[in-house]
Amino acid sequence: MRALSAAVVAFLVLAPVFGVMAFGGEDLGLRYCGEVVQLYGLFGESEGFDRVVGPRVYSIRVEGVIDYSMAEYISLAIDRAERDNALLIVELNTPGGLLDAALEIVSSLSKAEVPVVGYVVDKWAESAGTMILVASHVAAMQPGTIIGSLQPIQYDPASGTYRPINESKIINPIIEVLCEHGASRGRNSTALIRFVLFNDNYGASEALKYGIIDVVARDPIELIEKIDGKVVKLPSGSAVKLELGREVEELQPTLRIRILHTLSDPLLSGLLLSLGMLVLLFSLVSGNPGGIGVGALLLLLGLAGSGFNPNITSLLLLLGGSILLFIELYTPGFGIIGGTGIVMIVLGIAILPVGGEGFSVSPGYAKQLLQSLYATGAVLGAFTGFVVYKVMKVRKRKPDTWTIVNALGRATEEIRRGGEGFVFVEGEYWKARSLDDLKPGDPIIVVGKEGPVLLVRKARRDEGGTGA
Repeated sequence: MRALSAAVVAFLVLAPVFGVMAFGGEDLGLRYCGEVVQLYGLFGESEGFDRVVGPRVYSIRVEGVIDYSMAEYISLAIDRAERDNALLIVELNTPGGLLDAALEIVSSLSKAEVPVVGYVVDKWAESAGTMILVASHVAAMQPGTIIGSLQPIQYDPASGTYRPINESKIINPIIEVLCEHGASRGRNSTALIRFVLFNDNYGASEALKYGIIDVVARDPIELIEKIDGKVVKLPSGSAVKLELGREVEELQPTLRIRILHTLSDPLLSGLLLSLGMLVLLFSLVSGNPGGIGVGALLLLLGLAGSGFNPNITSLLLLLGGSILLFIELYTPGFGIIGGTGIVMIVLGIAILPVGGEGFSVSPGYAKQLLQSLYATGAVLGAFTGFVVYKVMKVRKRKPDTWTIVNALGRATEEIRRGGEGFVFVEGEYWKARSLDDLKPGDPIIVVGKEGPVLLVRKARRDEGGTGA
């Protein structure tokens, strides 16, 4: 990796023409994007403007894999910034992610009515992260971070393997997106194309030198200071001037976004898929309905983390949980079937789409529904925990085995010492061998048992007898 980075840097240093990284003497930017004029993005203070944005500054942090939850997170943050006429800073620290999710984010950026700053922090913004960065109205990087490697790959979450994709049917649309949403913002079109075709990578200073980004800043405050007072032209047609304060408010993701983003980790989603399939298979073979519910739950969560539509996943979780609770009503006790059903319903409601277009519920209704379900789940969970505690307590006790030794009774006939006769003990007649001389009606106590014959003696007064 270090040798590859050194080769890339050496090539860039020796590039004969500033801003043009040609391959084989050909200007790739001109070939794929044509003559590009900067229409949008960051301009100087002297440019005319239609309105002012500020002084509020919001930020969100996109960490890990780019997935549909991050697309939703950015969309919600843009809506909030538009309502409050605020600048939005999207901090990127990502190795990449889903192409469709990245394209959704690019579309949200193009429709935004306030400037959005893409800001690479900590480590990198590779692949889909680079696409989001160059499509932002203002592109910035922290010193020491890198961008690049935009060639798409096909990833198999079950096996963890991937292969690069070179088909023009997929490559060309990505290049066109970079031309339309990156080069139009003044980005170096040739460098953008090389991100896809040759997986080039750039550090912050290189990216600034070759016109890929607008600003290098150590932290959000320095970033704000460098762009404050500048004019940003938006794809919507308006030009806005930035008059920014120095306080940055971070917008936190919703519970739905947190859950979906956690599940999107490739290792976790692959593990959930594998476990779900195994549990489901063995449960079907063994006829264990509780295991079938657990397997279905793991499988749905793994699918959600692999890019399956989260709204459909939510509906399937609600439906599956309801079915399991219905089954639980007709089975004795409260066990794994009912517990799995409750977990399914809670997760299904937690990832319900809220406040969007099409299938969604209002934020107020979702909050009230989720709180009600949490309360119900807490009560049922507490009851289940109490039952489990009592069962475990009983299981830990030593078993109480019945024994006839020390039981009291009476002789029914005269029995000589060492002889045998019949006695009445515990409501039954027993054959017994006596250690004392007994008369009919004498109280006796059982001191042992040899096969079907009891060993008895005369009971004393302190043992419940009436004799001496």
